[in-house]
Amino acid sequence: MISFKRRKAKMSEAFHTDELELKRKFNETKLPQIQLKARVLDELEAGSRHMAPRPARSRKLLTAVCSVMAAVAVLGALSAFPASADQLRKIPVVGKIFEGNIFSFAGDSGIVSGQQSGLSSGLNEEASDKGVTIKLQDVIYDGARLSISYEMNSEKPDHLLFLGDVDVKINGIPNLGATLGTKPHRINERRSVGIMTLDLEEPERAGSFDLELTIGEVTGFKEEDPVPKRILGQWSFKLTVANSTAESAYKTLADGHTAKSEDRQFQLTGYLATPATTQLDFRYAGDTKWLSFQLKDDRDMLIETLDSRFTTGKDGVTNGTVRFAPLAGGTKTIKVTPYMLSVGKKESEKVTAKLTDAFPIVLSQGEVGEAIVKNVEFLHDKTLIYYEVKGKVPYMQYASLWLETEDGQILISDNGKRTRIGGTSYDYILEYPALDPQESYVLGTMPQTDIKLLDELTVTLDVEE
Repeated sequence: MISFKRRKAKMSEAFHTDELELKRKFNETKLPQIQLKARVLDELEAGSRHMAPRPARSRKLLTAVCSVMAAVAVLGALSAFPASADQLRKIPVVGKIFEGNIFSFAGDSGIVSGQQSGLSSGLNEEASDKGVTIKLQDVIYDGARLSISYEMNSEKPDHLLFLGDVDVKINGIPNLGATLGTKPHRINERRSVGIMTLDLEEPERAGSFDLELTIGEVTGFKEEDPVPKRILGQWSFKLTVANSTAESAYKTLADGHTAKSEDRQFQLTGYLATPATTQLDFRYAGDTKWLSFQLKDDRDMLIETLDSRFTTGKDGVTNGTVRFAPLAGGTKTIKVTPYMLSVGKKESEKVTAKLTDAFPIVLSQGEVGEAIVKNVEFLHDKTLIYYEVKGKVPYMQYASLWLETEDGQILISDNGKRTRIGGTSYDYILEYPALDPQESYVLGTMPQTDIKLLDELTVTLDVEE
């Protein structure tokens, strides 16, 4: 017996997704192996087609590591090392964890923080077509991004997940440059929930605006069916959106926030800091393949990267935006460092350790760092795993930790809640449904893709209050 105590889109899109780049990034980033990942990529690509590329520039939607992790979350209870369909059916269901608040369940730390700060507005909008009902639950707009939580219910067990063919109008005018991102989670074969994020072509600075949103396609897939399910229809919504942080002014940066190396140049051109998002605009000259960014505050703590978008002109100069979670209160100085993902290395095997009461249990995640399990607590209604990640990319590392049975056949790898605790370390609590403490379990992780920090390009910025 183990008994541990607590120790503590045909949518109007301004950016063209480089589909091969996205596919390589998904396949080569070291995360738990995922059944059906090729089919997931098909769905991701379906939601990222451009409408009218501008001939003078090549445009990309850089999803970086955070979007790869979002793709892992898309699979929900299917996220696992290779397993049979029968084994997948035995994995604890996500619905046992979902508590009804989609922002809390599926949102990134910025969305959750924004809701906790009272920035979200409740919605009660729904539309039905072709046997599918889409309900909108909450909305947050902070000037940096527009996030809407949704629930999708199907009369048939179609395993629907993705939204597509989206049109956006602001105050009755088409917002042709709006881009859509989604973070869906399957609850069961008929129900999914998720968060759609809209980037408006011209951000609205007014206190409120009218949004018209039309979804023309929903898609999904079944493990046994190689052809994605696509349902064409029309799900239309009209709502008034409040700019919850209209007083948060965008700051344009004068020349000077620049760092150079022999073959690269990085410059910050502007920023917007809100209780839900830290948005940084930049100009970059140099190779952008596998480019991403780290942000540190004046406590030397990394801020979670949410997403990144950029446009590269014929002159090779890239202009873009990278968004992070909100800064901690009182932050006065931040440091931004570009880095390159070291992809393309041979796939590594998973790393496991038997769960005992000899804590801490340390699992190597390769060159980037390690996951340290400090305690596991079996309760009557849930199971809690207390762990910390240490290394170069903690916000990639933290998602790669799970439990499996001793024989390694049945993976306990659902959408368990991962809640960060404390602000000066990368400590988390992973919550699973209640598990039998009489059974034997194994902890698992995987080596993560290493990064090369471009320290010579670090730019320091004083944040205005």
